[in-house]
Amino acid sequence: MPLSLTEDEVDDLLYLARTGDVDEFQTMKKEVFEKEGLKDEGGVAELLTAARDPESGNGVLHMAAANGYDALLNILLKALSHPTPQNPTMLSILNAQNKAGNTPLHWAALNGHLECVKVLLEAGGDPTITNQRGHDAVYEAELNDKKEVVEWVLKEGGEGLEEGVGGDAGEGDAEGEEETEVIDVPEGAKLEDSLKDMNLSGAKEN
Repeated sequence: MPLSLTEDEVDDLLYLARTGDVDEFQTMKKEVFEKEGLKDEGGVAELLTAARDPESGNGVLHMAAANGYDALLNILLKALSHPTPQNPTMLSILNAQNKAGNTPLHWAALNGHLECVKVLLEAGGDPTITNQRGHDAVYEAELNDKKEVVEWVLKEGGEGLEEGVGGDAGEGDAEGEEETEVIDVPEGAKLEDSLKDMNLSGAKEN
């Protein structure tokens, strides 16, 4: 039976992922595990599957990736790698898309968090997934002038990824058609996902 978290538990887990407090996150995880009778092996997958914002679709990995907390990502992804690395459950959580179609990798890339990008890709993050605007993670990084991310991913990913940079236009990107898709950022603010301007001031806790 799927793990059922209270609204407060979901909010707290997402908040701790957004602030990158590893110790507090681990403490809360332990409390949930004890309450639900879960064990580390398999329990983390259930926890991360359940801990998603119902409105935005954002999960714990989205929050940690958006704010540059590669240490927390490493811990969670290591726990997900049982019984084997890149198992179907792990890949499903790692590449989960929010309501705007963005994966944790999209958020790490567009915010320029290279270490998070490396962790996600090495764990099995799929750089070819596109969001609702038809943009993959590398293209989002390019749009936001995150050159270090773009250069590293293209170098590691090879020609297959390079072909996608610069953009296959998705639905809603056709000439003359306007789109006002927004990305739910960790602070709860709504920022317009446009080609000309993306204000990321709310993406990281000060």
